[in-house]
Amino acid sequence: MTISNFSHDGIHDTFTNLASPNYFYEELNRLIARFERSQTEFRIINISFVGIKSGHESEILEMAALLRSLLRGEDLAARLGVFEFGLLINGSHYESLAQRIEENWNITVSNKIPLTFKIGEPVKGISTLDLLNKMDE
Repeated sequence: MTISNFSHDGIHDTFTNLASPNYFYEELNRLIARFERSQTEFRIINISFVGIKSGHESEILEMAALLRSLLRGEDLAARLGVFEFGLLINGSHYESLAQRIEENWNITVSNKIPLTFKIGEPVKGISTLDLLNKMDE
């Protein structure tokens, strides 16, 4: 079983069927442009597994299924790295969503792999790269 990020169509991660990194970043650029025009609120949530170096294919698939079950149709989930997921959340329900993800994760995953969450908020005049760098601080 391979857990690479290669996409068969450029839009989906083949392993999880979530959005691919390229599609995620294209959509992020679109949301930032929309925010600049109309102040339409959105958030970026980055979720990473803590302390994992290899393996854990079943947990990656479990996270993908969990994200698909909790996100609304207008939101986007992507697998950005082997153990990293990105969410683009339209509107302001991001805090309750992050809490529900963590609660459901702790209930369903027997290994109890800890998660880290980073939340990014657009600011007028900030570029995509600056926003992502700010989340990494």
